[in-house]
Amino acid sequence: MSDMSFSGDFIAENLGIRPLTPEELGQIAPEALAAAGTPGSVQETQPVTTTPDTTTTTTTDENNDSTTTTQTSEDAAAQVRRIDAFQSLRVLLNRYGLSALEQNVQDLIARGITDGKAILFNLRETETYKTRFAGNAARAKKGLPELDPDTYIGLEESYRDTLRSNGLPVGFYDEPDDFRKLIEGDVSSAELQTRITQGYRLVQDADPEVKRQMQTLYGIDESQLAAYFIDPERSAPLLTRQAKAAQVSARAREQAGFQLTALSAEDLIARGYTPDEAQTAFTQAGQLAGLYQEMGGEEALTEAQKVGAAFGYDVAATQALEQRKRARLGEFQGGGGFARTTGATSGTVETGVGTAQ
Repeated sequence: MSDMSFSGDFIAENLGIRPLTPEELGQIAPEALAAAGTPGSVQETQPVTTTPDTTTTTTTDENNDSTTTTQTSEDAAAQVRRIDAFQSLRVLLNRYGLSALEQNVQDLIARGITDGKAILFNLRETETYKTRFAGNAARAKKGLPELDPDTYIGLEESYRDTLRSNGLPVGFYDEPDDFRKLIEGDVSSAELQTRITQGYRLVQDADPEVKRQMQTLYGIDESQLAAYFIDPERSAPLLTRQAKAAQVSARAREQAGFQLTALSAEDLIARGYTPDEAQTAFTQAGQLAGLYQEMGGEEALTEAQKVGAAFGYDVAATQALEQRKRARLGEFQGGGGFARTTGATSGTVETGVGTAQ
């Protein structure tokens, strides 16, 4: 609206307002007149209206709603993560034999720990965990590294596969406590295979005399064989040597009538003789069995000397047997006491150095 001026008469006639006289105007302060504008005129002013501040209120409510929605979404996502973490770990717990620790896992997840490795690390101090992976304690005392659950379980499974592939029965030496001994001894699946093929099988699959010699030499009967050869307290090379010693001793008993000691039998293995070579040597010794038996006040030979002479590495014992042979042949030819008839009608004669016709 544009400015409009009205005369005093118009105001008086239409609005009923009398114009001020000069005397009355003089009584008004100049500052007031200046603020009011030119005397006799009215300036149009715009009315001031107050609008409620609805914009601010609406924005605040929208922010609150947005914050609430965001928080709800985050809570839902966190709950999903917790559920996923528990389900994943539940599978692991079952595989590790730690199902009894499900509540421990739930407590850790409730505290905000959802990383699988972090949770397993926290479980290490529980008695259930220590019992299940008991081999780690002994390994630590020996200065061996601790095995994580996957490696530990993997070893157990490889042991079980090795035992089954070699024909050992289900239920034999296949419990966690049995495997614990192997893990404590740092026995690999490859070494276990060696123990079975180069130890247990050499005896188990051999003839009855080898098994008897295993009991005679080492006090191990057939029912104890597998556990004896698998036991990690005994080294694999030692077990292989003992198995071969039993084979050698069996051939000595069968072919020459010798009953070896464990020391004598293992000494032959240490010298490099195989069971087959031992059989050949003892067969030859058996053909001269009488010569190895003392007669008529002859100087006795020790078992070690007899074996050394049979295999040719004990020169002194070999010479002693040669002297004995010559002496007996001389007596035989002179009709002495070393000749005796062993066949009433055949004329077969035992000379003490073999059999002569």
